[in-house]
Amino acid sequence: MLQAAASLPHVERAFTFTPAERAAAEAQDWLDYSTGEESVLDGPLRVWRTAARTGMGLCGLSVHLG
Repeated sequence: MLQAAASLPHVERAFTFTPAERAAAEAQDWLDYSTGEESVLDGPLRVWRTAARTGMGLCGLSVHLG
């Protein structure tokens, strides 16, 4: 899956925050995290890097709980 590797630089730029940007993004994050649980701001980049490194693809989904 070359697309994951090819697009990684763009994703890294999108998820690179200055301290002020990170604080602003965290202030908008309404999720509750357990101790040691990864932030939604960190997980996507980690997963993308793993996919690019291992030659795997990615799949996205959306879940709405009502």
